Amino acid sequence: MKPRKPGLLQRVWGFDSRHPLWWDIGPVAVVGLAILIGAAVIDIGAGERVLAIALILMLMVPVVWRRRYPFAVFLSQNVPITLYYLSIWRPEGPQAPAPVDAAIALAFVPVLFNLVLRRSTRLMWVAAGIVAVQTSMEIWMTGIDADASEVATALLGGATIFWLVALIALVIKTRRSFHQSVSDQVARDAVSAERTRIAREMHDIIGHNLAVINALADGGAYAATAAPERAKEALEAIGATSRQALGELRRVLSVLNADDADQVGELAPQPGLSELETLIERVREAGLPVSVRVSGERWDLTENQQLAVYRTVQEALTNVLKHASEPRRAQVTLDYRDDGLAASVGNSGPAVADAGPMRGLAGLRERASAFGGTIEAGPQPAGGWRVALWLPRNGQDQDSQTTPTEESRP
Repeated sequence: MKPRKPGLLQRVWGFDSRHPLWWDIGPVAVVGLAILIGAAVIDIGAGERVLAIALILMLMVPVVWRRRYPFAVFLSQNVPITLYYLSIWRPEGPQAPAPVDAAIALAFVPVLFNLVLRRSTRLMWVAAGIVAVQTSMEIWMTGIDADASEVATALLGGATIFWLVALIALVIKTRRSFHQSVSDQVARDAVSAERTRIAREMHDIIGHNLAVINALADGGAYAATAAPERAKEALEAIGATSRQALGELRRVLSVLNADDADQVGELAPQPGLSELETLIERVREAGLPVSVRVSGERWDLTENQQLAVYRTVQEALTNVLKHASEPRRAQVTLDYRDDGLAASVGNSGPAVADAGPMRGLAGLRERASAFGGTIEAGPQPAGGWRVALWLPRNGQDQDSQTTPTEESRP
């Protein structure tokens, strides 16, 4: 599906993100220049013209910093507004140059918008009180208090403009907070999933390799007096197994310090079907006879699917080493079918000893479910234990799927 084109609002915000200085200065410069031209050509006295231009500059220039210091800019506007009301008051009646009125309105709206959007709600109520005082001053200075309808109109007009701007800012602020909370939750879920994955990898790596080392150590101790060469081979195998375990642990723990997704992909251990023979050979060296049977026409599996198969075989063979009674043998079966892959590890022999809580099998079920597969584990009628994995051929690799692009901020 093609990505949706960004709307006008998203394009405006995108330009703002790329060029914040232009957005801060550009609109103010255009609007301020237009108002200054109006003040220059209006038919008023020279002194009033100079005062009007000065008031317009005092109103418009601070608006450039409306986003960084919105409350300070809002307070600074009270100075030219007060001077303006004092300048237009006359005993014979008010005289208000229209460009200054326009500057007050056009400077007030963006500053109030940014104040509500970027600062606490408490400051919004402070601003509402200041605006109420300003409106009362306007009513008194312009001499309209004798007419109740004019007073009501002035109060209602000021309140309407204030709360309309504030409401728009509050809606955008709430929407931003919602998207930020969703983004934070996604990040927390990703961290939790990564921790679970690392814990699962640590369990598989440590559990398997320690079981192999333990079996090799027992065999080496037994052969130390009767067959020193066999003891030497066991020690060499222990060294090789421990080095491999340390290497895999370093790669898993290095993920915690990775700076980006590509680096995580390079550091994360991803053993696959090509490493199965090495795994099985290491288990054989630990004293467990293992036979392998592969049937069906092979088809390609993704890296994560291969990892699921590898970890299933590894966990099952580790459990045989740790819990199965002597004499023990294991058989690994990979059956490639048209609709999926059936992988199983069976232990033919006496009953399996108590294995305790099967945390490893719970992790295997999570791996299988990521591809729509299943794990079955239990005792066999003739004795021993069997772990069976089923991966459907059309199973979705959730780890490789891309998540929908987060909606652009307003």
